[in-house]
Amino acid sequence: MHLADALAYIDGLLTRSRPAPSGDERIKLRRARELLERLGHPQRLPMVLVAGTKGKGSTAAMMASVLQVAGHTVGLYTKPHLVDYRERFRVNGRLITPEELCEGVAAIAPHVEEMADGPDGPPTYFEASVAIAFWYFARRRVDLAIVEVGLGGRLDATNVADPLLSVITPVSFDHMDVLGTTLSSITREKAGITRPGGTVVSAAQVPEALAAIIDVCARQEARLILVPAVMRVEPEEITLHDQTFTMRSTVRSYGRLRLPLVGAHQLTNAATAVAAVEMLAERGFPSGPPSVAEGLAAVRWPARVEVIHERPYVVVDVAHNPASLAALRQALEALFRGRRIILVFGMIATHDHRAGTSLIAPLASTVIVTTPRHAKPLPGAVLAEEVRRYVARVEVIDDRRAALDRALDLAGEEDVVVVTGSFFLVGEAREALHRNGRWGTRTQV
Repeated sequence: MHLADALAYIDGLLTRSRPAPSGDERIKLRRARELLERLGHPQRLPMVLVAGTKGKGSTAAMMASVLQVAGHTVGLYTKPHLVDYRERFRVNGRLITPEELCEGVAAIAPHVEEMADGPDGPPTYFEASVAIAFWYFARRRVDLAIVEVGLGGRLDATNVADPLLSVITPVSFDHMDVLGTTLSSITREKAGITRPGGTVVSAAQVPEALAAIIDVCARQEARLILVPAVMRVEPEEITLHDQTFTMRSTVRSYGRLRLPLVGAHQLTNAATAVAAVEMLAERGFPSGPPSVAEGLAAVRWPARVEVIHERPYVVVDVAHNPASLAALRQALEALFRGRRIILVFGMIATHDHRAGTSLIAPLASTVIVTTPRHAKPLPGAVLAEEVRRYVARVEVIDDRRAALDRALDLAGEEDVVVVTGSFFLVGEAREALHRNGRWGTRTQV
């Protein structure tokens, strides 16, 4: 099997999955369990599950970097990818090789085809991806796997694992068509990764989400670590490419730290990651202040308020829901106050484009609206109607590369071009800017 064949096979699962009969969403866990059972239960390894609405990937990446520096072999599974499907699977920071990915697809494919004839149908794209991740981590004999949960938590394919630790990043409204229309219901779905008698580390939460997490943990008799109660972070300096801060927990001081990710939200993620790392030390995965300092300084997580060019400034960020767009707005105001912003903006139909637009569009003097490459894109014309409520100068250019070029043509040396709204739009823009030789990027995927 060649890489193109492997990718085509996985992509083909996007159109092969079938709806759950009579709304029985438990089919998702049944399929995932069956596929992993057929593979010999590769999920039976030390694991951390990371759920939440925003900051999951960044928090997971920080944890993995710190633990790797501490001497552990760490698997990291995240989603979605920016450009290359292989980005989802990493061991000690290195992507799965094309050969290993082909072997992983070859390992699951016969089982997927046999399951396709069964009552629940074939595994979905995401369920198959999770199975490949667990297969790969077991094959590489990682000491620990850090796994980003997909949609929700309770019924997510990753939740077939039995985690050493469950981590919940900030929860807010998103995917309400699936997870529920109240913050309490959404949070309970995400807190479904809690295990009886287990340990949960929760980032700072709004009161309604916090109450739901406390209730779930009480019912499961799980230990709950609230990050604001055990970690203190004091910001110091911020530049276009990094920030410094001091951090201390209830058990130790970490001194002055550097993080090559900017924005106040990344300090929340760093505090959550370090609190989780401290809990893992109790479970046989020791680290310490030197590992935290070196690991945070070494973390690489592209397209998170990433400045990939200066004069004009070009910022790419994968913010795609109201909470993450609010965090992006706060970061842009801190970094570029007083500068003219030209926004390249596109969203997916399943996200709340009205709330998201209200948060980010008012920052811009001009918005170039485009349509992301996705199975369920929000048409640019629809998004533009909402954008025009906040911005006078709005252009609709469905061709994504043309939209990016238009923004760059409009930008003066002191202006800021911001590309955001969708992983898929940002990944494509970032790749285009890197490949055309116009600029290089500071950080490679």
